[in-house]
Amino acid sequence: MICKRFALVGSGFIGQVHAASLARHEGSALTMVADTAPERAQALAARYGARAVTVSEAIHSDAIDAVLIASSTPSHAELLEAAARAGKAVYCEKPIDLSLARAREVVERVLP
Repeated sequence: MICKRFALVGSGFIGQVHAASLARHEGSALTMVADTAPERAQALAARYGARAVTVSEAIHSDAIDAVLIASSTPSHAELLEAAARAGKAVYCEKPIDLSLARAREVVERVLP
């Protein structure tokens, strides 16, 4: 089975839910965890045998295939765009942005 190596950005409540889901799924591996609070990223990463990294490293690392964005809503659009530009598969918690216009703009820029 092909395994997707994930970087999780955001280690708050919903990030913890996604980390547990990734850990249970045979086709995925939680490889990296990033958060603006490094100590939270470290704690969640340790729980699942992942590495705590910076957001930039999570997005740009060749050691991952996909980025799961579970950070605060105001950061979703920017992170989604950055991860897509880095060539990663992107999974983003909803909403992409509180502004429908901004959400549409981001989607138009990242979809082929």
